[in-house]
Amino acid sequence: MSSSFVPPLDAYLSTFYRKQLATVDLRWLVVAGLLYAFMQYLLAVPAELRHLPKVSPYLTIWSYARRESVDSRVRRLILPFAKRGEGVVLVYMLGKWGVHVLDANLVKTVCQDMERFPKKNYQDHLHFTFLSGPNVVFSNGEMWKRHSTSVKAAFDREIPVHRFVTLSHELFERMGSGGIHRFSDLVQRYTLDVVGTALLGHNFQALQASEDSFVDHFNRVMSRIATPTRLIFPFLDDWFPRHAVIEDVNSLNARYDGLLQMKRQDLGHDLLSYLLEDSAMSNEELRSNLAILFSAGHDTTSGALSTAMYHLAKHPEYQAKAREEVLSVIGGRPEPTLQDLSNLPFLSACIKEALRINSPISLLPARWTVEAVTLGKYYIPAGTSVVPNICAVHHNDANWPDAKKFDPYRFIDTRQRAAINIPFGTGPRQCVARQFSLFEQRTVLCMLLMSYEWSLPANSVHAREVKNEFGAFGLSIPHDLDLEFVQRK
Repeated sequence: MSSSFVPPLDAYLSTFYRKQLATVDLRWLVVAGLLYAFMQYLLAVPAELRHLPKVSPYLTIWSYARRESVDSRVRRLILPFAKRGEGVVLVYMLGKWGVHVLDANLVKTVCQDMERFPKKNYQDHLHFTFLSGPNVVFSNGEMWKRHSTSVKAAFDREIPVHRFVTLSHELFERMGSGGIHRFSDLVQRYTLDVVGTALLGHNFQALQASEDSFVDHFNRVMSRIATPTRLIFPFLDDWFPRHAVIEDVNSLNARYDGLLQMKRQDLGHDLLSYLLEDSAMSNEELRSNLAILFSAGHDTTSGALSTAMYHLAKHPEYQAKAREEVLSVIGGRPEPTLQDLSNLPFLSACIKEALRINSPISLLPARWTVEAVTLGKYYIPAGTSVVPNICAVHHNDANWPDAKKFDPYRFIDTRQRAAINIPFGTGPRQCVARQFSLFEQRTVLCMLLMSYEWSLPANSVHAREVKNEFGAFGLSIPHDLDLEFVQRK
């Protein structure tokens, strides 16, 4: 009896499970179909932009998902359009479609015309909460003119070479007689102390401490903001607010407020004191300018110095030539003067080539079109985000032959000087601190060349090319760059 009962039960269970599996499969198909339809809706190019060439949004999303650095993403996905002769390309960015400008002349047009292409404000995005605001980088119109005048006047004063030199000695104390050092970390601490003492009148003592709370706090905020899913789909921050990150950002802003309060009690001869004496600036404007100067002043310069040191390590013949030039100009003196730093053409060429090949700012802050415009042969409707793409301009072989190659002689050969080189931007809104940064770089590189020789350690992750960090702000900063130093006698 039992033997005759088993087959029907077996058959029943088999039929039951097949139905269940079919139901599950159907549910997953429905979910997948809805998700696909939602993504198609979300990633659809607006009708008014469909005439423009575009990068596949799925390739862009995959790039963010695997935390690809911005320079690598540009060279892999965007540069091919420039090499085919396209002057602009559509890119899905921060949850919307925007236009990347790839042609050098069109970049100049966008950057020169502040009326038709004002800066885009991203204060509604968590990523830009503590950077985008009423400051010299993101403001427009009369506010920008006022901020620019004040900040430029402060930077136009004497270049503080003595501070650069003093902090270089502190850097060398930390480095000792040589060995392998995480140079990208050391130079970030160096540039932070430069920003603190020369611009803010506050000594962070980042080079003295093994850990500096301000440095750690800033880096933590930058890292926590740069979450791939939130960079691709920033609207998720409206649906699912990251309260811990918001609290961290607010805490960092409170630190900036604390610096302002301390400075009000002890004005000095620094940029922050100069801005505080400008009674026309509100506290929000002061804090916003402090935040942007803090970020731009140490992140971009430390990235530039890391890149220059990396390429001098990879090309010992250029390192030797730069050292020979420095020693011949400075002679037996222990440190350079401002005049010395203005008389180092080969070292300056190495810095410029490092800025070209790995610009710390790969993408300039977005502008937007106030009205419909025609850029070259491209019609751009009103209300469109427009991003000048420095990396694409600097890596286009049409602008710089054999653009991948590090060749400082590009900036010595007068036939190549006319090529487009815009690491600090271009037009009236180019970086007001560019001379400050260039002299800072010349000083510390000059001091390093006098004191050390360096190379890449064996098995360096940067052996083939420099590897940059993944981030939210279009910056190209070498990631965990170790260098091996030998002290010169």
